[in-house]
Amino acid sequence: MWRSLWLWTAIALFETASAQFPRPCTTVSALLSKQCCPSQGSDAAVLCGAELNRGECTDVQVSEKPWSGPYNLRNVDDRERWPLKFFNRTCRCTEQQQFLDALDLAKTTMHPDYVIATQHWLSLLGPNGTQPQVANVTIYNYFVWLHYYSTRDTLLGPSQTFKAMDFSHQGPAFLTWHRYHLMLLEKDLQKLIGNDSFAIPYWNFATGRNDCDVCTVPLLGSMHLDDPTLINQSSRFSQWEIVCNSLDDYNRLVTLCNGTNEGPIRRAFLGKSGIRLPSMEDVHRCMSIKEFDTPPYSKNSNFSFRNALEGFNTPDGKSGTGEVQSLHNLVHSFLNGTSGNPHSAANDPLFVVLHTFIDAVFEEWMKQNSPAMSSWPEELAPIGHNRQSNMVPFFPPVTNEELFLSSADLGYSYAIELSQFHISLGTELAATISGILVGFVLLAVLLMLFLQQRKKRGYEPLLGSEFSNKMYIEEA
Repeated sequence: MWRSLWLWTAIALFETASAQFPRPCTTVSALLSKQCCPSQGSDAAVLCGAELNRGECTDVQVSEKPWSGPYNLRNVDDRERWPLKFFNRTCRCTEQQQFLDALDLAKTTMHPDYVIATQHWLSLLGPNGTQPQVANVTIYNYFVWLHYYSTRDTLLGPSQTFKAMDFSHQGPAFLTWHRYHLMLLEKDLQKLIGNDSFAIPYWNFATGRNDCDVCTVPLLGSMHLDDPTLINQSSRFSQWEIVCNSLDDYNRLVTLCNGTNEGPIRRAFLGKSGIRLPSMEDVHRCMSIKEFDTPPYSKNSNFSFRNALEGFNTPDGKSGTGEVQSLHNLVHSFLNGTSGNPHSAANDPLFVVLHTFIDAVFEEWMKQNSPAMSSWPEELAPIGHNRQSNMVPFFPPVTNEELFLSSADLGYSYAIELSQFHISLGTELAATISGILVGFVLLAVLLMLFLQQRKKRGYEPLLGSEFSNKMYIEEA
C-alpha cells in the first residue's frame, strides 16, 4: 500500500510566505539567537520538518554587492541586508527542490523493473519468433508510455486504424485510471530517491486566470523568449525530449511507441486568445453533482460528476454534448502543444501536478458523497470502463473497482480540503426582502453559517514542432 501522495496547494509548495515573521519566531529566545527555525513535528529538537524531509534550518543568504542611490549610510536601517538585523538562520523548503530533482532524475534513469512493448501483439516475438520486441525505458518515459498506450488507436493494418476507443478517458475509469497512474509514479520516485515520505504535489489550476502561475523558470518552466512554443532555456525542462508523439507514423508502420526521443516539449498557452483557466466556482459546481456517472457512461453523460470533472460537460453537468471544454479538458487545451493531445500529454511535467489536483477533487467528492460501489456500472460502459474491468495497460492487472475507494483506504491523504458549498453574499441579502424582522434574523443566521464555512474551508482566496488545431477532447 502506498504511504503518501500527500498533496498540498501550489501556493503552499511553490511560494514562500511574505510579510514579517512567523509567530513562533517572535519569542525573546528566538530574537536573541537570531534563529527562526521552529519545530514542526513531534520532536521539539527537530527543526523545520526535517524528520519528514520537508525542510532544513540554514544560514540566510544575502547579497554583498554594493548599491547606488541617495542612501549612503551603512548598518543603520534594519532593512539593510534584509533580514540579518533580525534573523540569520531560517527554514528553507526542501520539498519543492526534491520534487523537481526527482522528476529530472526519473527522466534519465532506466526503470529497474519494467520494459515496454515496441510491436503489435502479433509481432511481439519478432520476425523469427525468438526475439521479444521490448525496449528499456526511463522511469518517467514509462509513465508517459502507459498513458499513450491507453489512448492509442487500434492497429488494423498499414495506416488502417480504429480510433473510437480510449481506456483512460471518456468513461468512468477516467478518475481511477489516472489515480493509479499517479500512485505508480509516486512509488517509483520514492524508490528512486530513497524517501518513503516523498509525495507528489498538486497544482491548483482553478484560478480563473489567463496564465499558468507555476510556469516559471524555478518551477515547471516559463516561455522561451525567442520562441514562445518552447520552454525557457534556463529551465531544466527545456532539455527534456518527448516520446510517443508520432501517432500517425506508428499507425502507418503498424508499430508501437518504442521510447525514442522525438523533440522538445512544446507549449502554446491560449491565454492571449482570451481563454481562461477554470475557476473555483467551476469546481464547486462540479462537486455539487450527486451522481458519480450516468448512462451512457461516456462523454455524452449528463449530471455526471465524472464527465463534468473530465470536462466533456459544463461544470454543473447539464450539457452533455461531448463537445464542451471545461475543467480537466480546458486545462489541457489551455496549455496546448504537447499537453493538447492525449497520447503525448504526459510528457509535460505539468501533467503530473494537473492530475493530482483532479484526484484531490475526486477525493473530496468521495468523502462528501460516500458512493456505493453499485454507482459504478458493472456492464455497458465503454471498453475498459466497466467496474470490474482491468485498467489497461497496468500489470499485474488491477480493476477500476479496486481504486474506487477513499484515498485513506489506499494509503494517502491530502493536506487541505475543498469545500463543496459556496454561499454568496447576494443570496444572503436577498433573504431580507421577504420581511424586515424575519429578514434580519435570517441574515444573521446565514452570516454566521457563512463565516463558519469559510473558517472550515482551509484554503486562501484563489489567487508538435507544429501543433494540431484539434483540442484535447477531439483526438479520440
